[in-house]
Amino acid sequence: MGITKMELFSANPSSPELSLGGFMPSNDPVQVLDIQGLGPVKVETESTPYATGRGALYQGSSTGVRNVVLTLGLNPNWQTQTMATLRQLLYAYLLPGAYSKLRFHSDYLPTVDIEGIVESFEPNIFSQDPQIQVSILCHKPDFQDIDATIYTGIVDDGSTELEFTYLGTVETGFELRVDRTVPNPSYTGPLTVTVQSPMVVLPQVIVIDPITINTTDYFKLSTRSQMKRIQSIDIVDGTTVNKLDKMSTDSEWPILYPGENIISVAAEEPDQAWTLAFFNRFAGL
Repeated sequence: MGITKMELFSANPSSPELSLGGFMPSNDPVQVLDIQGLGPVKVETESTPYATGRGALYQGSSTGVRNVVLTLGLNPNWQTQTMATLRQLLYAYLLPGAYSKLRFHSDYLPTVDIEGIVESFEPNIFSQDPQIQVSILCHKPDFQDIDATIYTGIVDDGSTELEFTYLGTVETGFELRVDRTVPNPSYTGPLTVTVQSPMVVLPQVIVIDPITINTTDYFKLSTRSQMKRIQSIDIVDGTTVNKLDKMSTDSEWPILYPGENIISVAAEEPDQAWTLAFFNRFAGL
């Protein structure tokens, strides 16, 4: 069947989520007639032509802004609604310049969100069959699972590995938290996180040395894009201390790739508890 439902969320906290009909026959007052821009976003590549000969030298690539264009139909019940009141309802969610979040439900992927800024809201007010076309620019082009995937484990010498499937179609970073436990309430020393993926030949390894995990502080590593952090965090008040300088020079920021991934967390003393969390990300619906 594909996409089964779409919901709109407004930046106004007093506006509840708005469920839109249109993917199947319904009497919903606002119906989705068409959606453009749900496929993978075009990649822009950079290259330098060779001075002689054929072809060019590939320099890199980037994924641009996603442009989601909604065509909405209005179906008032005429007892309590009109075309004008339905347009006013949509202004609370899709006014140009406003933040908007779209949520998609489907029968083949987890429920996903994407956020953007409304570029335009164009109604054909005087048509016999009024429609509204809305353009939304999503500067983060991936669709993201609304619920984090979470795994837990126990630190050891690295011999215990967790194998799991990353369902997304776009690589993603993760967050890793390490806490003290009753068997090991205090530890100071190196911590090594290793991630193996079928799309990377060599394991991705990051070493933080030293780090302290005890009854006062826990450790947090984030490898998410534009949110990379290595921190010691106070358990009581959440005060953070930057530990980026403790990252070894030969370390790399590990990320997860589509398919089977393997992670291990090692220290000189075992038994600390670790928690891994990440969001599945999809290039298109």
